Formats: sequence, structure tokens, C-alpha cells
Amino acid sequence: MRVSVAMATYNGIAFIQEQLDSIRTQIRCADEVIICDDCSTDETASLVEKYILEHQLTASWKLIRNEQNLGYADNFHKSIAMTTGDVVFFADQDDIWMKDKISACLDVLEAHPEIQMLTTDYEPYYCSEDAPVIAENVLQRMTGDDRLVPIPLNQHNVYIDSEGCTMCIRKSFWNRISEYWFPGWAHDEFVWKMAVAEGSAYCYHHVTLKRRLHSNNVSKRKMRDRMKRAAFFETLEKSHGQMLAYLTACGGTKQNRRLLKRNISAVSKRVKLMKDRNVLMVFPLLFRLGTYQYKKSFPVELKMALRGAPKKHAGGER
Repeated sequence: MRVSVAMATYNGIAFIQEQLDSIRTQIRCADEVIICDDCSTDETASLVEKYILEHQLTASWKLIRNEQNLGYADNFHKSIAMTTGDVVFFADQDDIWMKDKISACLDVLEAHPEIQMLTTDYEPYYCSEDAPVIAENVLQRMTGDDRLVPIPLNQHNVYIDSEGCTMCIRKSFWNRISEYWFPGWAHDEFVWKMAVAEGSAYCYHHVTLKRRLHSNNVSKRKMRDRMKRAAFFETLEKSHGQMLAYLTACGGTKQNRRLLKRNISAVSKRVKLMKDRNVLMVFPLLFRLGTYQYKKSFPVELKMALRGAPKKHAGGER
């Protein structure tokens, strides 16, 4: 199987050198590395360009400089779409791959043709005092014991539960699901939802990289702004809808379709609560707390909706 690596870069000068080294020195080298730089304002693109020349990688590594900033999600989508290998590995710009990342995952894929998306364990690598901390329950799940475990469609797995940097997919799977993607949908959540919907997602409990954690980790930022949270829920509602559409196309069960419809209904009400400050949504949401990824979000969002909401005064508005 031919192996491609897809990487999206943006202002990654601080850490990208180590990541490039770890990809280049794999036990089983990639046949192709596609790097899309999203108009970095530092020297990231120049460093990558120089790296490719110095290590004589021009035949297999390619740097694409975007003419305009696409944003994280669309830039990663572009890099994956440009790959030509049978298997595509997703690479963040700031991690460090273990020497056997590619070879270990390929062994699993070759032995299990039913797997379309494979995710793995990782080792947290904290690089700043204000870096986000990985929750203890997440660390406990990453057993590193080389078990291969299917990821079923259930309420927990409606939400992405793995890091994109640990994922690899078959390109034929990407081609099959590409029509369901929409601009702004993160690549890792996209392939997670589609693979879980068709029953082809698996976790390989093997540590394949050091996950660098620092103050600028995009995926770890919390949404404290009401309108940003509303926008996130609008995207989530749309992604749930696409997951349902693909599940239906795959002949998914009535029970699983009902599960997704319930989630779509709940997130639609969360949009109204956040965006319109429609506190009437609180009551139906109380009966849909089971659809929340984190139930503690309910009081947080209620407080956000109430904060600064228009107040009614006796004698009419002022």
C-alpha cells in the first residue's frame, strides 16, 4: 500500500522541525507528504521549503502555499484531498511521531480490510505552563496494550473521541464520503462521524506519537463567547445531519437513526438558547441532557444566555 501524509501548517515555526524529522525518519517511510501552508506570517513555509531541498525530498514531498487563508478545517481538507496514496495519515505541525507509527498502523490495516479509519493512543507532551491538560479518564483509556477495539455508534461516539493527529484512513473511504463534507467541518470529526456511522472505525491501543500540548493548541480552546458557541452548535447540527444522511445511505438501523435525530433536535435547541437567548429552550433541553457530551455544559449555557439578556421594566421599555 502506498502511504501519504497530509499536513496543514500555519505559523508553526516553533515546533515543526521536530515533526518533519520524525516523519522523514520513520521505519516505513511515507511515499508522499503533502504540506499545505495557510499563509503563515512567520517563516514556516520557508523552513519547510528549505527542509525539502536539504534532505533531497522533492520527489515525494510537496509544499503548497495557499494564495489566501482558508482556515484550519478547509486547509486540512485541501491537503488530504491532494494525496494519492492508498492510506493517508493526518499530521499536525507540532507533534513528534514514534518511529513505528506508519509501520504499526499499516500492519493493522493490511490484516483488517474492514477498517477504514484507524485511531491510536498517544503520549502527552506538555511544552508550556498554560498548556491544556489531558483529562485523567482520557489517559486511563489509552492503555497502550496493542488491543484493537471497534468504535460503535452510540451516544458517546456521536461526538469525536480521538485526536485527529492519531488517525489514518483509507483514501478509498475518503473518496466515498467526500460528498458529505461541507466547508468549515474539521477533517478529523468528519472522518470520525462517517466511519462510526458505517461501522468501520477502530482504535488501536498503540502509542504512535508524542502529542505536543501548548498554549496555542487549536482543538483545546474553550468557547466562552456566546456567539462563538452558537456558531459551533450550528456546525455541530449540520455535521449530525450529514452523519444521519450517510448512515441512512449505508442502511443504518432505525435505532441509530432515531439516536441521531434526537441529537439533531437537541443541538438545534442549544443554538436557539445561545443565539437567540430563547430561555424557553431550557425546558425541552432538560429532557435531552442525555445528548450532551458534557452535562455540565447545560448550566454554563443557561448562564451565558441569561447574561446580558434584555430586561423588562415596569411601565414599558426604556
